[in-house]
Amino acid sequence: MTAREIVWNLLTEVNERDALSHVALAEAMAANRPEGPERALVTQLFHGTLERQMTIDTVLARQTGRPVTKIKTKIRNLLRMSVYQMLFLQRIPVAAACNEAVALAKKHGLAGLAGFVNGTLRGLDRAITAGGGQREFLLSIADTMPEMERLSFLYSVPEWIVRLWREDFPKADLETMLAASFAERGVTIRWNKSRGSLEDLISELAREGAAPMPDVLPNCLRLTGGGNPAELAAYREGRFSIQDGSAVLAGNLLPLRAGMRVLDLCAAPGGKTAHAADELTALDADRQTTDCGGEREGFLIEARDNKEDKLPLIRETVERLHLQNVQVRAADAAAFDPEREAWADIVIADVPCSGLGVIGRKPDVKYKTKPEDIQALSEIQRAIVQNAVRYVKPGGYLSYSTCTVDKAENASVAAYIASLGMTPVDIAGGLPKVMRESCERQEGFDGIGVQIFPEPGTWDGFYIAQFRKEEPGV
Repeated sequence: MTAREIVWNLLTEVNERDALSHVALAEAMAANRPEGPERALVTQLFHGTLERQMTIDTVLARQTGRPVTKIKTKIRNLLRMSVYQMLFLQRIPVAAACNEAVALAKKHGLAGLAGFVNGTLRGLDRAITAGGGQREFLLSIADTMPEMERLSFLYSVPEWIVRLWREDFPKADLETMLAASFAERGVTIRWNKSRGSLEDLISELAREGAAPMPDVLPNCLRLTGGGNPAELAAYREGRFSIQDGSAVLAGNLLPLRAGMRVLDLCAAPGGKTAHAADELTALDADRQTTDCGGEREGFLIEARDNKEDKLPLIRETVERLHLQNVQVRAADAAAFDPEREAWADIVIADVPCSGLGVIGRKPDVKYKTKPEDIQALSEIQRAIVQNAVRYVKPGGYLSYSTCTVDKAENASVAAYIASLGMTPVDIAGGLPKVMRESCERQEGFDGIGVQIFPEPGTWDGFYIAQFRKEEPGV
């Protein structure tokens, strides 16, 4: 199966059968095993087409004179992939994109529509040339649109999201936020300090050709050497974890101390649990070398998730990192568990959310999420944090976080947590200087937590708020 054939099937799975893009891609790679340039082409065409799909569909509708929903399912996904190559790639000849599309249509029993495919793509080629090239052609279309529609078209984001961000964050760099989803980015990894020194990890990665570069967070590196980091020996040995910097920051801000009990309520796939366990392992090791005698109880982390099929992911992560004192169990965070009332020193509530902050990594999210989902999710989040507050022992902490960018799921829920008697903790000082300045400039501090806005090639959108439960009489 060719790279384009794999991508065509993937687009059909995601667009027509509601498959998750990252899951579908992983399964397709495992089943077809493309190698070298073919593997890279699959990833580029699949992600690129999804990222730009709204823009592509608008162009296709103009070119064919009909909405894409009126085009046969298989053909519209074939055209989407082909138009992406013609509008956004330079190194693939137009003739190759057109000829391959026609050949695939014929191969899969759609010969009767091969002429339609050929005519549409050849006509678009002439229009792009007449318009002065790819960028000029797209700008000529955008210039006919009102501002919000223009941004939606150019950055392939539903207009309701553009309007939501403008209304919720009037001082935010809206076009920068939108551009972030298209920016080239390396892979961010978090150094696991319980598995060796950062210097040794950097040396090992360099020997493996991974090209490690410094990140804005001191315990993170950015890999720019290409390839799959999960195939590196250092990864298999548990020396690092693959984790976005914004998510790492939430872990860095946890007020961890040796011997703590931590409850992670929505733990899959295990990144937050692993981060906390790694830090606590290192803290316990330090305490053992400095204590003058006597035994103290070690830390304990309980990682929960309501999807049992995801629990093996947490266990695999814990085992790969050689972490101890981590218990994994299935539990619904929205249902209260009286056995854990006032049990935890720290409760981590990285709750289910709309994911609008990570559309650069999961482009299908922006198409599948609807405005009404925001309110429904905020209600689920409130149910979870209502329980989370009760699990925190007096003097303990609650960390609330999401990977989205909107006030209903973030600032409003944080205010609700504060209304339950929790005292907000000022975390601004724990942000790296460049991130703190970005948040200040765009008014990301809401008086309780911090809204981190997507930055091209640097970090995703994220929200973090931290709270302390005061002890009686304090």
